Amino acid sequence: MLNAKEQALLVPFKITLPSHPKPLFEYTSYILSVTNALYDGIRIWLLSNQRYKVGHELENAFKCSLIAMLLRTSKNLKYLYLDEIFCNQLIYEALYENTTITSIDLYKLNSNYKFTAMDVLVKVLYKNSTLTSLNLGSIKLGFEGVNMLLKALHQNSVLNSLNICDCWIDAEGGNVLADFLCKNTTLDRKEEKD
Repeated sequence: MLNAKEQALLVPFKITLPSHPKPLFEYTSYILSVTNALYDGIRIWLLSNQRYKVGHELENAFKCSLIAMLLRTSKNLKYLYLDEIFCNQLIYEALYENTTITSIDLYKLNSNYKFTAMDVLVKVLYKNSTLTSLNLGSIKLGFEGVNMLLKALHQNSVLNSLNICDCWIDAEGGNVLADFLCKNTTLDRKEEKD
């Protein structure tokens, strides 16, 4: 069920995909959540499969391909866990088009891609009318990242839960965030740790 773009991520690794006929049923329509267990499953499968040399690039290519496919095809996907592999154009496009996700956990953004990922997150918050919960963890937001996030949150009236955990926010960003959280009436649940 991987389309040509999703398969293209695997080509550099000489991955041969089975050419079986279309599945008997749309199994992705039964998937409700994508957790970090998917990442563990990919890693374990690659380690047990002796044909492929395991490395972060191959592992991330599999993650990106599968997550992009699930975002594109899952009609009931509600929860999505993303970490540094979020920084991939296929995932950006699929996440932006998805209208079923209600909760996203975004962790460990690499500082090289942080602002690209924040741009995408802002666009998703502007467009997505189903996203009610956002968890950000281990991300170096700083003042600029906090500002980008708050601009989107000002426009989003659906999100009611925001959790910011182990994010590095400077004093200026912390003050702006605190001011926003005190005045915000949309968020029912606000958590900030560290």
